[in-house]
Amino acid sequence: MMPAPPIEIELDRLAHNATKLTTLYGSKGICVTAVTKAVCGCPRVASALPNSGTRSFGDSRMANIQKKQEAGLDAQFMLIRCPVPSEVERVVELAHVSLNTEISPRWWSLLGSKQPGKARPAYSGP
Repeated sequence: MMPAPPIEIELDRLAHNATKLTTLYGSKGICVTAVTKAVCGCPRVASALPNSGTRSFGDSRMANIQKKQEAGLDAQFMLIRCPVPSEVERVVELAHVSLNTEISPRWWSLLGSKQPGKARPAYSGP
């Protein structure tokens, strides 16, 4: 099996483009979420974005979210897939937002809560 080709990311250009997007959409009241899935949650790439106004990062893997947190990135973290029941406690611990297609009473019982919004306080931002 051939190894995957390397990805070269010019962090200054990435930050420049992110600044343009956060300025444009921020003026319309829209917050931008940077999805770091393609770079396996690389903290170096994610760290280039907070100065651009990006305060939210999405990823499909909890390990990638944890990498960014352990690197000290102060931001909102979003799991961009529905977690399996065995991940619920970890999702509540590490992610500020989890995109879910269904929230049944079983999920809330796993979280130890009967109501949405009681599992974790909302992210207030930096």
